[in-house]
Amino acid sequence: MKILHNKFLIILMLTLLIGGIYFHSSRKANSLSLVPIAYGSSLATSNGNSVSATTALSGSGKISSDIAFLTSLVSLGKIKIDTSIFKDKYFIALQNNAVKIEPVQAGRNNPFAPIQTVVVSDDVKALPKVITDQPTDITDKTAILNGTINQVEGVTDIYFEYGKTDKFGTVTGTIKPSLVGTFIKNVLGLTPKTSYFFRACAKINNVATCGEVVSFTTN
Repeated sequence: MKILHNKFLIILMLTLLIGGIYFHSSRKANSLSLVPIAYGSSLATSNGNSVSATTALSGSGKISSDIAFLTSLVSLGKIKIDTSIFKDKYFIALQNNAVKIEPVQAGRNNPFAPIQTVVVSDDVKALPKVITDQPTDITDKTAILNGTINQVEGVTDIYFEYGKTDKFGTVTGTIKPSLVGTFIKNVLGLTPKTSYFFRACAKINNVATCGEVVSFTTN
């Protein structure tokens, strides 16, 4: 009797084990049979059930990248391109107003390289460093003397020499030139109806340099 009881327990355990394996296999087969197939904007499974693309993509992560790609293609089908703008009269009236840019000479190859010494032409060297300009605002006792200096470096003093003869005799004080190199001096106490001579001068590198002598007559 004990032997029959043991055989019954063994058969029962084998039956339960086989049934559990079969039940688990059938559930796995059913889940694999739901293969999504793309139709339009939704997905359909092999058993005929319709599943939306969003639902399929939000599953347990077993959906392959191919299904996601098919879903993207389906969404692209909804995009529409409006080509009516090309038939619009304002678009047709558009013109090409492009301006042609002429080539220009390039700058220095190396902007950080030291600047080379500028070569001064002979014409520039020939210009006088100090020029005596014509006087202005002449009255019976006053006149404005005018001059120009073309030198910048080494200049210590700028002044006028004037008098009733070309020997002058009177020297003005130091005058500050303008930004463009011109300078003036208003002289007072002149004698009416008298001729005067003057010239513009400057000390450049401690050497006195003067312009030409100019004369004028008071009123």
